[in-house]
Amino acid sequence: MGEERVLRRMKRQHGVITRAQALKAGMTRAQIERCLRSGRWVSEARGVYRHAAASLSPLSRLMAACLAHDGLASHRSAAALHGIEGFKLDCIDVTVPRGKRPSIAGVRLHQSSQMKLAKPTERQGVLCTDRARTVLDLAGVIPSRRLAGVIDAVLRDGLLRPGDLYGVLAAHARQGRHGCVALRSVLDECLGDDPVPLSEWSRMVEDLLVGSGLSRPRLEYRICDDAGALLAQVDLAYPAHRVAIELDSVRYHLNRESFISDPRRRNRLTVAGWKVLSFTWDDYINRPGGLCDAVSAACGSPLRS
Repeated sequence: MGEERVLRRMKRQHGVITRAQALKAGMTRAQIERCLRSGRWVSEARGVYRHAAASLSPLSRLMAACLAHDGLASHRSAAALHGIEGFKLDCIDVTVPRGKRPSIAGVRLHQSSQMKLAKPTERQGVLCTDRARTVLDLAGVIPSRRLAGVIDAVLRDGLLRPGDLYGVLAAHARQGRHGCVALRSVLDECLGDDPVPLSEWSRMVEDLLVGSGLSRPRLEYRICDDAGALLAQVDLAYPAHRVAIELDSVRYHLNRESFISDPRRRNRLTVAGWKVLSFTWDDYINRPGGLCDAVSAACGSPLRS
């Protein structure tokens, strides 16, 4: 019975399985050793085996590498799995928690302290980094001209939106991650000013705040006085803390009407006991940590370290 479960698992994993998976499925150590001695199983790495009936393929090699290192397919390998134009499974890139060491020859191992941000996604039966993280990873290993082609391809093919790319950049930039500078430079060159609409930017800031450890803010929140009269509708808010967040863009706020009305609405909110924080696109993309710290301080709830 155990061997049947193992065979089903191997079929799902491109003919590959780990020793721990086989034992958990009900096989004994003696059964595993018999499979290896008889040649039915072939050792691909320490504790990782391939069924001899399954041909050695790029997918089986990638799966074995991920299982051997407890990692995720990433960089060029993930780009191929996601169907990003210009990439195929001709090399093995795997991202692992910092401190792991390679155990398979020919595997490019990338150590990361930001595994929790990778958002594992299954493609062709293999767990890999999500599309946006994959583009960020590529930014650290390919020339800027090729990166520009990657960005054009994922936007043209509908695989990602501009907000997804700026979002992954802001989420990872808090620790000065490798590849952030290159990705930001190419994005600014490709997309120019005001790359996302204000509504999408609000959701990007929402995700950034949640990723930093704060609770999820309210979007497009209507603030009323004690009599129920509308004081203002703000981009994001933490009503329990009476903190309002306004996102100021060149497109929507540098005009005469906003120049006059914005200070008035902020004054109304301040008189009503609300803390009003204003942030620009530069704050979001170049100083995401400062943005999160300011909101955390205003709410009186320090971010988790």
